[in-house]
Amino acid sequence: MPEPNPSIQVLQVSVDEEDDSYVRLLVDDKLVKYVTIATGVYPVEDMCFAPALIPLLPTLPAEDWNVGFIDKDPTTGKARFARTAQKQLAGVTRAWHPRSIDHLDLEYGENLRSGVYEVKFSEQPFTAVAKFACFEWEIGYMDQETIAYEWIDGHHIGPAFIAHLTEQGRIIGFLVEHITDAKHATIDDLDACAKALESLHQLGIVHGDTNKHNFLVKDGRATLIDFDCARKDQEEATLRQESESLPQQLASTSGLGGTLDVTAGHVRT
Repeated sequence: MPEPNPSIQVLQVSVDEEDDSYVRLLVDDKLVKYVTIATGVYPVEDMCFAPALIPLLPTLPAEDWNVGFIDKDPTTGKARFARTAQKQLAGVTRAWHPRSIDHLDLEYGENLRSGVYEVKFSEQPFTAVAKFACFEWEIGYMDQETIAYEWIDGHHIGPAFIAHLTEQGRIIGFLVEHITDAKHATIDDLDACAKALESLHQLGIVHGDTNKHNFLVKDGRATLIDFDCARKDQEEATLRQESESLPQQLASTSGLGGTLDVTAGHVRT
């Protein structure tokens, strides 16, 4: 009889019907493991529902590992760990803030969207927002956004940066101020949003994704969020183009975010 699995919690999943799927697991409340599941091993609906997926997982290998691959045994047809490895996972490279907090020290609340959660931690009685790379391929975006927060630090353009977020020593994201009771912008908030964007442009920074969901409006003031497309650009024409696109972005009823392609002059959704 195989040994029963230890305590397992599914933290995040990325499911693809036609390709490999990916799972981020917390084992014994302390170790994070990343598991790739080959196409067709489990039904998609089971992978999307943690209580269904956990009993289906084969026994976790006893050796020291943090990445693993599950496929079907060609002889028995049963799910198995085909391979595991201990890998040095990529992390955010720009550690500019003096404070870091481990992800295990957070109390997670509402999942706002993929990799973005309301959180609490012992040193702070009010909620913050944690944003992090759920999987290694997202680190590049998180690295860029972390750098952008350094650029705007102290300028009151985005939420206040609280700390880097770490997982087993590597930086995977950050904590920022939670702006409660705010709403996403509409065309009625054009003046406030234009003012926030102008403050960013005065620093020579293009936001790159000025859709209405990336402005939080509270008490007549707009705060920009989601800086993973931000970049330094001193070209007046580029900054002006982003400003001129703002009414179109705020008036959009598509329900989708957009990324301004300033070289082609259109919005990608």
